[in-house]
This record gives sequence, structure tokens and C-alpha cells, in this order.
Amino acid sequence: MKYIFSLFLAFLTINFSYGQVSGQIAGGAGGAFGIGGKATTDPFLAARMADLRSKKNSVEEEILGSPYLNDEFIKSKVYFGEDYIGDYYIRYNALNSEIEIKESNLPEEKPKRLLADDKVRIKYAKRELRFTTYITKKNETKNGYLSIISEGDSYTLYHRLAVKYSEGKAAANSMVMAIPSRYAHFTEYYYKKAGVDRIDQLAQKRGALLKILDKEIRDQVSTFIKEEKIDLSEEADLIRTFEYINSIDTSS
Repeated sequence: MKYIFSLFLAFLTINFSYGQVSGQIAGGAGGAFGIGGKATTDPFLAARMADLRSKKNSVEEEILGSPYLNDEFIKSKVYFGEDYIGDYYIRYNALNSEIEIKESNLPEEKPKRLLADDKVRIKYAKRELRFTTYITKKNETKNGYLSIISEGDSYTLYHRLAVKYSEGKAAANSMVMAIPSRYAHFTEYYYKKAGVDRIDQLAQKRGALLKILDKEIRDQVSTFIKEEKIDLSEEADLIRTFEYINSIDTSS
């Protein structure tokens, strides 16, 4: 099975200490095809990564927060399509929407970057990460990792952890405190309607939710939200709402 895995996936070596600080990929940019395979380096990519590392190392600063969902590597199950590949130690870099992966949790083993593939599924903590294409509220088409949190015949609801990096500001004078750089975590939700080949960001407001539904069920859903005192800003209530939507019989 690992042989099959190696035909489709590649890992790029990460500079471990740099990745912990900034979440950007640096250091050796060569790819190892398969597990423990022979590295092959793209000169242009290697030069670009070295340049990023050089810039970052030239400035020492404290950055609040983390680009990772969890700073620790978590033992996770990796699948390619329906095939179980094995257990690996995973860390999710939400800033870059990248999976960092190790075969063991030994500190001397350097993590690698798992190249994105839409056939790869990772059972990470309580979620399953899948690489896919989605469309933001600004109508921008992006690629990244989403997790299915509710699935039915009519709609599928996805969760995405996003991270934003904000550059700090130096103190203008001794009377003003400096503003440190930071990583801010926030959550986005996306949906896919059955029969529609796209995944769109969901605005967590009643009017916006009702607008994406078929006209014949809008009143039912609106009543459900009101009677159940649904707060669409809460994930649990959002899941309840989509479960209700998927339970509505529209065959008559």
C-alpha cells in the first residue's frame, strides 16, 4: 500500500525550526517521492524558499498565536481514495493550508510537507481533512482543506479553520506600546447543494441562509430557526439547521 501511496504523493522537507515560528515553508525545497525516496530539487523553488528563510531570520520578533490548529503532531489515519495508507503524525498549518507529516513522533525526524491531492483524506483529531476547491464570499476560487461536519441528500456543510497573519507595528515613541505581530484563528463555513458542482462560503445569517434554499422550503426553515431559537453563529446550531433542512421531504 505504501508503494501505491508513493506513486501519487510527494513530501517536501521543511526547515523545522522556521516552520514553528512563521508557518511559511523554507529550507530544503526538494521533493521526496514516496516515503524515504530520493530527493529531487527544483532550483527555482529552492532559491525562493531560501530567500524567504533569509528574510525571516534577519528579523527577530515575537509573534503571538500560532499558524497551526495544534502545535503538536497528532497521530492520524491517512487514506488515498478508499484505501487506508497508514497512521502518520500530522500537524495542520492552517495559515498555508498545508499538511506537515512525520512517520514517527521522534523529535529528530524532520517533518515534511504533504503535497495536496484531492484524493487524500486525513482523519485528524475529530475531523476529516479533505483538499478541495471552494469559493469565498468575495467570489474568489481557492484550494484548501475543508472538513465535512454535516452531510445529507440535499446539502453538505463544511468547516474551515482559517488563520490570518497581521504584521505588528513598532512603537512610535516611548509613550506608545508596540503592537506585536500575531496569528488570528477564525472559522468559515461552506456548503454544497446536491447536483451543483461547487462549494460556496455560507454567510451565517438567517436571510443569507434562506436565500440559498429552494423557495418551497424557506418558510419551514425560517420557522424552525425562530422556534428553536437557532443562533447561526454557533456551529452546533448550524449543524442542527442543516440536519433539519436535509430531513425535509421535497418529493411531494
